[in-house]
Amino acid sequence: MPGKFIKILSIICLQFLVSTQSFGLGVDELAGSHIGHMVTDDMLLNADKDPNNWVHYGRDYESTRYSPLTQINQENISDLVPKWNLSFGVIGAQDSQVMAVHGRLYVTSSHNKLFVLDGKSGDILWKYERSLPGDLGPKLCCGSVNRGVALYKDKVFMATLDTHMVAFSHDSGEILWEKKLGDYKTGEILTSMPMVINGMVVIGNSGGDLGANPGTIWALNPDNGEIIWKTHTVPMTGEEQIAKTWAGESWKLAGGTPWLPPSFDKETGYILYGVGNPVPDFDGSVREGDNLYTGSTIAIDPANGEIKGHFQYTPHDTWDYDGTNEAILITDKKGRKVWLHADRNGHLYSIDRKTFKCNWVTAMQRVNWVKSFDKNCRPEVNPDKRPTRGVETIDIAPTLGGGKEWHPAAYSKRTGYIYVPGIDMAMDIAAKEQEFKPGQWWLGTSVIRLHPGGGYVKAFDGTSGELIWMRSQNTPGTGGMLATGGGLVFNGDAEGFFRAMDDESGQTLWEYNVGSGVHSNPTTYMVGDTQYVAILVGPGGGSLWPLVYGEFFKNNNKGGGLYVFALHKK
Repeated sequence: MPGKFIKILSIICLQFLVSTQSFGLGVDELAGSHIGHMVTDDMLLNADKDPNNWVHYGRDYESTRYSPLTQINQENISDLVPKWNLSFGVIGAQDSQVMAVHGRLYVTSSHNKLFVLDGKSGDILWKYERSLPGDLGPKLCCGSVNRGVALYKDKVFMATLDTHMVAFSHDSGEILWEKKLGDYKTGEILTSMPMVINGMVVIGNSGGDLGANPGTIWALNPDNGEIIWKTHTVPMTGEEQIAKTWAGESWKLAGGTPWLPPSFDKETGYILYGVGNPVPDFDGSVREGDNLYTGSTIAIDPANGEIKGHFQYTPHDTWDYDGTNEAILITDKKGRKVWLHADRNGHLYSIDRKTFKCNWVTAMQRVNWVKSFDKNCRPEVNPDKRPTRGVETIDIAPTLGGGKEWHPAAYSKRTGYIYVPGIDMAMDIAAKEQEFKPGQWWLGTSVIRLHPGGGYVKAFDGTSGELIWMRSQNTPGTGGMLATGGGLVFNGDAEGFFRAMDDESGQTLWEYNVGSGVHSNPTTYMVGDTQYVAILVGPGGGSLWPLVYGEFFKNNNKGGGLYVFALHKK
C-alpha cells in the first residue's frame, strides 16, 4: 500500500512540474515527444556496431555488407524457409534492397514504387507509386531501376527517374518536399540510393551514355531539399589541370556520372564516390588523355564538395569499364587502412585511404586489355585490344559489363575475405565517329558482340589479393553479396536460385528457387528475437541482359517481388 501511494504521488508531482512554472525552472515551455522508428546520426555513424538494423546501402558507412548476426549459421542453414513474400506488381530489373529499422522495412521497386512494410508479417503499412512521364522510356539506359531509399530522422528519401528527390514522412507516407535536380530530357536520370552523410542527403546522377552532362553530385538539406553544394566529377567549370586530361574541349561533353552510392571514411572525413565512364564510350579519338575523373574513386570533402584526391583505375577508358563500383573500407591484416575495389575493368585493387596510392592489383578472371601495371597500378594498355575507328577489335576481355558489374561485393570481418560476384566473358567492338545529340545514346561504336561465357562468386584475401575459393555458375554474376557472422555468404543468380555458401570454402550449404532471376542485393535484420534475410527477385536492366538472355527468357519469367526468410522454428 505505501508503494502504491508513493507511485501516485510521483505522478501528481510530475504533472504539476510539467504544467506550472512555480518550481522556478525559468522556462516558458516544457514539452517533448516521441517518434518511433527514428534514424539518428548516432545510428548512421555506428551502423557497423548495430546488428539488428540495416540503415545504409552497404549496411555501414564502410560498405562492408557484413552483418555480425549469427542466429542463422552453418549448422542450421538447412532449416531456412520463406516466411512471406510480396509482389511488386511490376516487372523490370529489381535493383533495390531492403532497409530495416526497428522491425519496419523500406524497399523500392522498378518504376519508382516505394513500399513500407511490417518486417515480421510483410503487411504493407503504406506505399507510393510515382507517375512518371510518358516520354521517359527512351531516356533510360538500363531499365526503370531504383536502388532504394535513405532514412534519416523521421523521413524517407527516394531519388526518381525523372530527376527529383522526394522526402516522405516515414510514418504516414506524406510527401514533405520534392526537389527537381536535373532534366531527364537530356538523358540525365537518378537511379542511385541516396545516402545521408554529415546531416546531408547526398545523391549522384545517372545517364552518361545518353549524353547526361556533366557527372554531378548534390548535397541537400534534409529538412527542405535546398542544395547545400554541388560538385561535378569532370572539369565542367574549366579547372585547368583536370581539363588538360581531356583533348581540346572534349570535357564539355564528358559523361562521368556517379551512379552508385558512395562510402564514407569516418577517419579521413572524406566521401568516396565512384565515377563512371567517359563518353563517347568506345571512340576515344575525340577525347585523348586520361579523362579525369572518369573511371576513378574520388575523395570529397563533405563540408564544401571539394575533390581532395582520387585514384583512377582505367585512364582513357574506351571499353565502358566505369569506376562506379563500391569502395569497401577496411584495416587489413597488415594494419593498413585501405579501400578494396572490384572494378569492371576486371581487377581487384587495394588503395591507401590517406595517400590514394595503390598497394596491389590482381586480375579477377581472364583479362587481356592491359599488358602490365606500374608501381602505382597504372595500366599499360594492350594496343591490340584498344577499340579503333574502322577496325573490328576482336576478343576483348572483359566485356563492357565488366569483370564485375555494379552488384556489390561484401567483406567479412570474420574471415578477412572479400566476396565478389563476377563475369567471365569477352566482346568485339568496332569504334566509329558519331555526332553528339542530347538525350540519345552516344556510344561511338557500330558493333557490340558478346562472346558466350559464365559467371562466378570468388573469395579473395583482403590483405594480399590471393584467390581463396571460387564457385562457378552458368550465368554472369548479377546478384549482390552478403556476409554474416554465422559463417555464411548469401547471393542470388540469374537462374533464380538464392543460396548460402560457407564463407571459408565456398561450399553451397543451402539454396532456394525464387522463381525469377535475382538482380539485387540481400540484406539481413532482426525483429524481436528472430533474424530474417531478405532478397528482391526480378531480372532485367541494361548492359549484358538484353544481349545475353534473349533465349533464356523464352523459358523463364521476369517477375518482380520480395522474399523474406527465417529459420523454420522461428
